[in-house]
Amino acid sequence: MIKNIFFSISFMLLLKSSVYGQWTQLPNLSQNIISVYVSNNNLIAGTDSGIYYSSDNGDTWNASSGISTTAKSFYKDGNKLLVSSYEKILQSTNDGISWSALPTIYTFQDVNTILINNTNYLVGMNGSGIWLSEDKGSSWVQPSTSNQGPNSAIVSKKNKTFSSFQSSGYFQASNDNGQTWYSPSCNGIKIGMSSSFQDINCLAVKNDSILIAGTKNNGTYSQYDGVYFSYDDGNNWTKKTNGITTTAINSIAVIGNLIFIGTNGGGVFYSSDDGNNWTALNNGLSNSTINKLYINGSTLYAGVSTGLFKIDICNLLKNTSSLFANSSTTILSGDSVKLVANSNGLNYQWFLNNTLISSSNSNEFYAKTNGQYNVVISYSSGCYDTSNNISIVVNSSTKINHNISLGNFLKLYPNPSNGTVTFEYTTPLYSEPFELLIYNVTGSLINAYYLSKNHEKFTISDWEEGVYFVLIRNQTLTSQAQKIIVIK
Repeated sequence: MIKNIFFSISFMLLLKSSVYGQWTQLPNLSQNIISVYVSNNNLIAGTDSGIYYSSDNGDTWNASSGISTTAKSFYKDGNKLLVSSYEKILQSTNDGISWSALPTIYTFQDVNTILINNTNYLVGMNGSGIWLSEDKGSSWVQPSTSNQGPNSAIVSKKNKTFSSFQSSGYFQASNDNGQTWYSPSCNGIKIGMSSSFQDINCLAVKNDSILIAGTKNNGTYSQYDGVYFSYDDGNNWTKKTNGITTTAINSIAVIGNLIFIGTNGGGVFYSSDDGNNWTALNNGLSNSTINKLYINGSTLYAGVSTGLFKIDICNLLKNTSSLFANSSTTILSGDSVKLVANSNGLNYQWFLNNTLISSSNSNEFYAKTNGQYNVVISYSSGCYDTSNNISIVVNSSTKINHNISLGNFLKLYPNPSNGTVTFEYTTPLYSEPFELLIYNVTGSLINAYYLSKNHEKFTISDWEEGVYFVLIRNQTLTSQAQKIIVIK
């Protein structure tokens, strides 16, 4: 009996290991790894004293030439690879084997971060905020409205740019590719004690819609450590740490609907439900202080003070892909509905009634035909996942174009909401009745309400936290979907 129990436990442990995978440390690289990047066939590791590259998946390593200082952040500009270093941005045209410096940005400071937004180069300094180049690094200026503190991250989301700062917990946004900056409200992420805020240590974006911030503080402010989510470009933030044992966050990496965080002593955690629940991913990870997380395909890398670890996350990606419609799935003949799958896939194959649609390979598709749509998302060679299905119904009625936007007749407030949302609408004077449709982020219809009056006001409560899409329609007109965000 004892032997059988031992066998059962051993089998369960083996099964768990096969499902969730195990970290392996790459050999021959006993360095303090602070940045990671994959460029074509080269795996590149940045340290505080230069760069190493491997062309055989990390089995052997060579030191790159042309750089002997810190290598903090990589970014690709066409065939040119950029890295932020001490006082400069360096460039490589041979996938990290050799490097040459662009002109000095600012003396006696590290360049912490780098981002290319449109054609502008944006860099975050270790003490003097954001610097900007409009000529690919030949000359640099500092936007007068950017914060002067040590920058920790710069990210882009749709048509906006966001930056975070340490030592003051400052957070800024730009609508013009970094030319000018302003400060969102940041409700929920500020400590609110005099001028002190928690340190925002890292930023990430999920599916081009949700901002994610990781904080790490010293002393009495450590109670504010954790992962924060914003659904409205940084005006409101919600802290989500359920399941995280060490809440000081050093790095964030996102692929599809999976979020990974690297902590300062607790290893790696991941979430598939926008941070509501976190699970440890530390099997085989011998160093629990994570400097940097980086994802390439279905491989997750973790840079630590003793080297570089990697793990296959393909099994974690299974059954996490999502597809939603940004408006009503019942359309008139000649119209279309935009279907949006989660981002970060390597390849997208769209299907209508289980038949491949060969004309599209992006995460967006405009459906015009009756039937059931889904998409197969490839994250790497051999790693793919199938989304949920969405059924499109095409009404054969002749389209009547009244040249009117029904979005002007629908108001949603407050937005974001803490659980109670008010819909106020005024329907145009048409004979057909209108209905109000509410969808969740996966494209499933949550509720439909018949609108019996031209003007009515009512309240819906008890929604779960998340993003919803709302539209109004009748037989001849359908509004564009409007987003409502519920936070609790």
